[in-house]
Amino acid sequence: MIYAIVGGTFVTPEFLLRDTAVVVDSKKGKILHMGKNIPPVDYVLELEERDIVFPGLINAHDHLLGTYYPRVGKGPYISWYPWDNDLKSHPLYEERSRLENRDLYWLGAYRNLISGVVTVSDHIPHAVNKDFLKELPLHVLQNYTLEHECSSYDLRWGRGITVEHAEAQEKNIPFITHLEEGFDEEANLGTDILLELEALDEYTVLIHGISLSDEDIEEIASHKANVVWCPSSNYYMFQTTAPIKKLLEAGVNVALGTDSPMSGGLHLLDELQFASRLYEKLYGEKLDPKVLVMMVTMNAARALRCFDEGKIAIGAKSNFTIIKGSSIHNPYEALIQSDLDDIKLVILEGKPLYGNASFVPFFEKFSGHYQRVTMGGLDRILIGRPIQFYQKVCSRLGFVKHLPFFPLTLPEGE
Repeated sequence: MIYAIVGGTFVTPEFLLRDTAVVVDSKKGKILHMGKNIPPVDYVLELEERDIVFPGLINAHDHLLGTYYPRVGKGPYISWYPWDNDLKSHPLYEERSRLENRDLYWLGAYRNLISGVVTVSDHIPHAVNKDFLKELPLHVLQNYTLEHECSSYDLRWGRGITVEHAEAQEKNIPFITHLEEGFDEEANLGTDILLELEALDEYTVLIHGISLSDEDIEEIASHKANVVWCPSSNYYMFQTTAPIKKLLEAGVNVALGTDSPMSGGLHLLDELQFASRLYEKLYGEKLDPKVLVMMVTMNAARALRCFDEGKIAIGAKSNFTIIKGSSIHNPYEALIQSDLDDIKLVILEGKPLYGNASFVPFFEKFSGHYQRVTMGGLDRILIGRPIQFYQKVCSRLGFVKHLPFFPLTLPEGE
């Protein structure tokens, strides 16, 4: 089906467009046309004037297998390693283990989706997630190489930095690793290790980087490597975060990630709000909201080498996150201040995944299986069978689990 989206403000995100029609081919999953006039189409999706349309949001760092609640740990820690020990000895870890891996992946997919995320980077070995990714309702990055971290006590997720990085270069895909997630002597050597192994370049995606030195930042910038900022997780575990102001001033491509909700933000909207507050707390000035929006759109797409995502442009993937208008006049700031209730419609490659019940006529144009659900007290439509899924989760746990990142209300009597 070819349809046009009209009304509202489009955030490309480099600039704003009003009084514009965006024409989508849902079979090809691409944007065909943008302009004042509407060419012949099969359907017109009319938005309210105050609605704001963003490129589909990208969560540049998550661990879907760790999708559970609440947070675990008693920091601040010297590195990630003692937190990992606390996690695995905590009663919540046993509780979480009652769920199958597939359950946790679907839970992670829904957690991201209802916060407007259409693409997520799941930092985990392929052997763990390969059986689940194609069945999930959103795009989970499949083409990547990885290491867990640049240290001797990492979790041995990859085949070695040199091998993994070389494959990333050969296949034009990202090489993803945690870096300097701590303050012990070895953690501080992460950037030096990558330099020595010639594994620091535009393919390299560095997660966390809380102990980066000025020299490290200079090297990362000059080698055009990417950094994913996870402020909620960093501050919860370490009471600090990456030197984000210096990274931005150096011109480093910075994306934003939630990490898992057992240490990080509830969801990407929560992460955006926390990032904004923390920056102001640390530096005494407000971070431009456009910079934050770029972190969850174009910057994330660049880091993950998904070059046809993260933007609203002819030929790009037709991925959209639409939020309802508010009293905030700056569209970038409106996204930063949004919460789950503000998500109005989420579209992946031209097909709706989640939205307000008012969009029923639009959803009915597509063949996917959808359910009417009550999410956070609001009448919504969500792809899949979320009610039966949540019932299964609660059955396996033995009780109804409250998950603030998935606030679905079960029908009475079920």
